[in-house]
Amino acid sequence: MSTIHCEVLTPYRRFFSGEVESLLFVTHDGEIEILADHEPIASAVGIGILRIRTEGGDKRAALSEGFVRVKTGRVDIFVDAAEWPEEIEVERAEKALERAEKRLAEDTEAQAWQVAASRRAAARARNRLAASRWATESAPQQEA
Repeated sequence: MSTIHCEVLTPYRRFFSGEVESLLFVTHDGEIEILADHEPIASAVGIGILRIRTEGGDKRAALSEGFVRVKTGRVDIFVDAAEWPEEIEVERAEKALERAEKRLAEDTEAQAWQVAASRRAAARARNRLAASRWATESAPQQEA
């Protein structure tokens, strides 16, 4: 299968760099899959799971918001944060979700931007928890 070069970058690190057969991720218009020879595009990236398909198999990661640029032979994904499932601190994500849900439930006089920020925080936490569960469920089971 044909491949395309992919870079996933955050403000803090180069998260992924390599040749991929396909990428599947969330945009604000829904999911999109990028294959080799994809038409050039630029789009917003939403909070969700990134599926990276390589010759060696599939990898998944939790992504936060950002944008993607596809051009001939290359995909660049720029996001605020990207984490492999094994990097996710489950307890920290659970506490972040609790805080965001509490703000949404209790702060009835919050301004629109505060409500939107709390909803995004809750979505990021839920996404991180979903990614961490995927790693646990897909891990090989060891016999006792």
